[in-house]
Amino acid sequence: MESPKQPANATGSIPTPAVPTMTSASLIPPDPTPLHRPGIPAELQEDIVARPMTLPDFVDVPLVNPNLAARWIFTDRRRFSQAKAQGWRVAKKTDVKPGYLSPYEEEGGTKYVNGDLILMVIDRKIYLGALRYKHQVAAAFADAAVQRRISAGRAVNDLGSEVAAVNAQRARQGADPLMTVFTPGAADLPGVMADPAVAGKELGRMGGSRETGTLADLAKQVDKT
Repeated sequence: MESPKQPANATGSIPTPAVPTMTSASLIPPDPTPLHRPGIPAELQEDIVARPMTLPDFVDVPLVNPNLAARWIFTDRRRFSQAKAQGWRVAKKTDVKPGYLSPYEEEGGTKYVNGDLILMVIDRKIYLGALRYKHQVAAAFADAAVQRRISAGRAVNDLGSEVAAVNAQRARQGADPLMTVFTPGAADLPGVMADPAVAGKELGRMGGSRETGTLADLAKQVDKT
């Protein structure tokens, strides 16, 4: 017995039977999971993804010229004037790589302002030199000998006149001086601190407060004499 012949198509070839494929209609539907469950706060529902709300990164500003350094400076008139005197200038759109900080661009790209900050640029070597100076000052202050000189300098600043008055009174009574205060010399400070102008500036920043507790103790000593 012969099998029935397949009808030929227009080209004379026998058509290939269709192969069944898997479609979305033939898949087993998943168990329905409610997105919102009653009694659970809205922020803890299953369709809410936990992620922090962060601000855009505007600190690290990519510049076109690698020989420049950028920094956000307070727009306070005094601080802004100081920055300009140090060599900073207002950054322009041509200084910043395209596609960055567009929300802060103002006045046709002549400046970038973020709240009370304005973007400024300076020669990179000048900026790195200032950072190196701070590192050298910090290293000098970390030295134990310099710390002793700083303490002595604060003593002179805070107690010099009081100690002199107490010692004068004790001298009139024939007693030994109550205490002495060592006055440090700027040349004793190593490295960058050997410059008298620099040393005076940095020591002044470190020793501006008065020791009221020590002054009270000195007053008691005067009363006893």
